[in-house]
This record gives sequence, C-alpha cells and structure tokens, in this order.
Amino acid sequence: MSSLYVIRGTLCRQVLPQSRRIFSRSNFSGRPARTGPTSLLPSTPARTRFAPSPTGYVHIGSLRTALFNYLLAKATGGQFLLRLEDTDQKRLVPDAEDKLYEDLKWAGLSWDEGPDVGGPYGPYKQSSRLQTYKEHANQLLENGQAYRCFCTLKELDTMKKLALDESRDPVYNKACSHISAEESAQRAANGEAHCIRFKSDSKAPPVQDLVYGTYKSPVPVDDFIIIKRDEFPTYHFANVVDDHLMKITHVIRGAEWLVSTPRHVALYDAFGWEPPQFAHVGLLVDQNKQKLSKRFGSFNLSSWKEKSILPIALLNYVLLLGWSPSRNSGERSEIMNMNDMIEKFHLRFTKGDVTVNSKNEFFQKAHLRKSLSETGDKETVLASLLPNLSSAIGQYLKIREENEGWGPDGDLGVRIGGLVRPARPTNSESVVSQNYLRALFELDGQSYTTPTEYLKRNVWLVWQIPPNEYEYRLREYEPVLDKLFVQPSVEEPERKLSELTTTLLGYLQGIPETDWTEKNIKSTIGPFIKSIGYYSEEKPFHHWGWKFLRWVVTASAAGPALIPSMVLLGKDETLVRVRQAGLAASDREEEECYYH
Repeated sequence: MSSLYVIRGTLCRQVLPQSRRIFSRSNFSGRPARTGPTSLLPSTPARTRFAPSPTGYVHIGSLRTALFNYLLAKATGGQFLLRLEDTDQKRLVPDAEDKLYEDLKWAGLSWDEGPDVGGPYGPYKQSSRLQTYKEHANQLLENGQAYRCFCTLKELDTMKKLALDESRDPVYNKACSHISAEESAQRAANGEAHCIRFKSDSKAPPVQDLVYGTYKSPVPVDDFIIIKRDEFPTYHFANVVDDHLMKITHVIRGAEWLVSTPRHVALYDAFGWEPPQFAHVGLLVDQNKQKLSKRFGSFNLSSWKEKSILPIALLNYVLLLGWSPSRNSGERSEIMNMNDMIEKFHLRFTKGDVTVNSKNEFFQKAHLRKSLSETGDKETVLASLLPNLSSAIGQYLKIREENEGWGPDGDLGVRIGGLVRPARPTNSESVVSQNYLRALFELDGQSYTTPTEYLKRNVWLVWQIPPNEYEYRLREYEPVLDKLFVQPSVEEPERKLSELTTTLLGYLQGIPETDWTEKNIKSTIGPFIKSIGYYSEEKPFHHWGWKFLRWVVTASAAGPALIPSMVLLGKDETLVRVRQAGLAASDREEEECYYH
C-alpha cells in the first residue's frame, strides 16, 4: 500500500503521514547561549509597547507586562507606546477600550504615544491601519513569499479532520500555493472569497530570547494566515508590521507567545527587517496552576480598585511576580516607589510559570504606612480610599435595613446598630461623615487592606453596639469575672463587674467636654484601670483592666489604640457605651444570683 494519500478536489495534493507532535507551552526547548541571556539594559533608548486586545479587561498579568515594558523604556530614556490590537472584531467588548485607558491611568502608567495622545507613527489602533497591512501583504504576494488561499471553511475542516485521524499535525497542506499569480489575481478580482497565507519554507528559524536564550521550535512553520477573509490582518502579521514601522526595539510579553515567535521571525526575514529583542516572561497562574484570564474577574484591575488597593502597592506587587532586584543594586528592599522600580530595573526574569501570591496585603500596608506619614501623599491616598470605604458603609447600612441589622455571612458577620453619632453626616449627600472617616484613618489607617477587612476590624468605631454584643463577649471572660479586685485593696471582697463600670462612668463624667483629649482621659482613668485584676494560684495578680476597658468601649478583644478610640467616639458615645456595658454586667449578675 502506498504511503502517499491523495485528497481530491480543491485540496488535491500529495501529503506524507507524519507522527503527531504534541507539546506544552511550559515545555520550551529554549537553550541559553554559552554566555547566558544578558540582564544588562541596552545602551541606547528603548522603544517598547503594550499592545492589548480590547476583547476583555486589564488583569494583573497584562498590567505586569505593561509595567515591564514601561520600566525598560523609562530606565533607558526611551519611549513607551500603547497600541490597540483590535483586529478580532467579533470578540471586542464594547467598553473595554475606555476601561483600558482608565485602568492604566489609575495604576499610574502613562504612554508617550498612543490612540488617545497620537504620535509620529500612528495611527495606534490596528483597525485604522488596514491599508498599511494590505500594502505589506501585497509586497509579499509580489515577491512570491505569500499567496491567496481560496479554500472554503468546509474544505479546511475536512483537511483538519483527516490530518487528526491520521495522527498528523493539522496544518494547512499548501493546496493553493501552486495557483499561478495571474489566476490568483483574477479570482480575487472576480470577488472570490480568500485569505492570504505566508509561504513558509517549513524550517522554523531560531529565536534569540533574553529569557530563554536560543529557542528552536519543535514543529516547522506552517503556511499561516496573514490576512483573513474579512481583510483584517492576523495578530502574527499585524504585530510584526506595526513593531517594525513603530521602531519598537524590545518586546516583553508572556511566555505563551514564544511558540509563535518563529512565525514572527520568519516574517521579519521575509521583509528583510531586523527583529526587536524578545523577552518572554513566565506566565502568571493561580493556585490551581491555571493561567490567569482577562475574563477572570477576581484578577481584573477593577476588582483591585474596588478593594481600594493603592496603585503603587499593586505595581510593586506585580513587579515582583517573576522579577526581583539585582543583588548588586545595593538596597534590596522589596518596597519600591516608581523611581525605585525604574532605577533598579533589569532584564533578568524568572523562567516558567509564576504562581500569584497573597503578598498584596503586605505591600498595601507598607505603602499605606509610608504614604500616611507624608503630607503630600496622604491627601492622595485619602482621596483614593475614602470613596470606596464610604460606598462599603452605604452597602452595609442598606443590608442592615433589609436584613434587620445583620451583616451578610463572611463580611461583617455581626448585628450592627446605626452609625455612631460623630460618624453621622451633616448633609444628605453622604452616607457617612467624611471628616469622621479621615479621623478614623488617622487612628488606624495603617491596618487598611480592603474596605471590608477594615470595617470588620473597626466595626464598633463606625456603628453603635447592640446590647447583646456585650453579653456575647462576656463569655470569653467568664472564668475571671468573680475574682476581680482593685489594688491595693487586696482585703476587699471581689468587685462586681457592674461596680467597675459604675466607677468608670463616674471618672469619665467628670471630664469636661472641652477637655476630652487622650492626655486627660489617660490621666483620669489610668490609675483605676491599671488597678483592676484578679488573683490565681499561678500568679499573685493578673492585670485585667485594659481588657475590661476594651470590652466597655468596643465590646471586643482587639482593635486600634483604645484611648484614642474613645477620643474619636467622643464623650457622649463613650458614656452611652459605659452605661450599656453596666446594664449587660448587671443582667449577668442578676441571672447568676437567680440560678444560685
């Protein structure tokens, strides 16, 4: 039996069966040159680009790619370009382009040339460059390095199915490559549907990559499409033409594009152009080792904005996913502002997939702490964070109304009262006093990570405490409540919790409203609070006064600085809480007497 197979009709040509080649995107055969990929920056200004497709929204993987290209341009005194690759018209998301500009600007990245700012090599939107692609495709047609393919979709599906059945690579079989130039031009002039394919010599050219060294494709380059039937270019063709015409010197992109780069190099060779320097960086994957998608909402920039992460904290976070400062760069602190990133940037990247981690909270706290200590940055930070915090408070107030005061499971998780008095707005345009939120940030801004987590930590500094919350928290202290003493009166009988709240109330009532300051509160109640404790066999005296005060003021065991919290709440709200705590203590004591 002959080893040749003959396909009849338009696809008529002889093909040899081949063993099917299967390879994974993570199994690259790239081999560094003997000297290894360089990490040194170029000695001349680099022109780089970020070229997203508006078929989805910006996620942290694409933000990282944009940041790498931005830093390389800025570190070398070059230019950073934004280009929209919108040739896949069927998959465009209507608002993706506007969101792209908005998200990148929010993140702190700007571009020297782009669709919205113009530049000498525009237009910077591929759908506006169709004539340019047509001219360059015609150039390849004229020199015999491309040809028109008139195969119908049905014929192509048949060819693909046959190849798979015979365990061959499902690549195009060059059926139309033998049509003469005259016949091809005439059929196109007659309106016959067609695409344009690059005529490959099958041998994949090697790729010089700054990360993987010399990469050699495990499969030959097929006759891939460069102009589709709708006359739009494919990504492979448009990005090569655009990068050359826009004088791009370096292309940093995800490693998934490495297997396609031999096609791009083949096109550069066909045109006689010098390719840019390529650097294919490891892909970001989630904890399940799945590639991040631009449609994976939890990683979209919008979701990070809603969590109120600082833009510089997010940039710092994504920069260190597959990159780290050089050991020779002196200060190796992971906390970097934009100037630090530019100064320390190099081209040594991690090979292989990079799993996203949860260090975003670490960077958020670090940058927040730094920004809140600097007056200029402080106002910028507050302007960024307070709107989301106000919005979150509004949502919880609405939930309270609809669900009888309960926060949803997994969020606040407690029954909340109305807003505390000083947090109530003075106008109807806001759900909460902005001055109060600013004061809350002064007190505990350094613990901020997300609106929800911040409100969980400070829930009783925003909302009034329901009486049953005091009773619930008393269960934690049950073993010591009947052993309480006040030093140095060690011979006195145990003091009841309600008696302690009464004494505390008396001290606080004696402080004038105008003197309700941290210093005065501390000097007035400090000795009394420090004297509260209990005895045990293990230790002569256990100090318990500050736990007592925290229970009284916030009905909790942890939170921000206690006396500054009392200043924030104000005298009236604090006294209300002392009285509530006293009633809860009395109820417990009456119940205990009843059962005894």
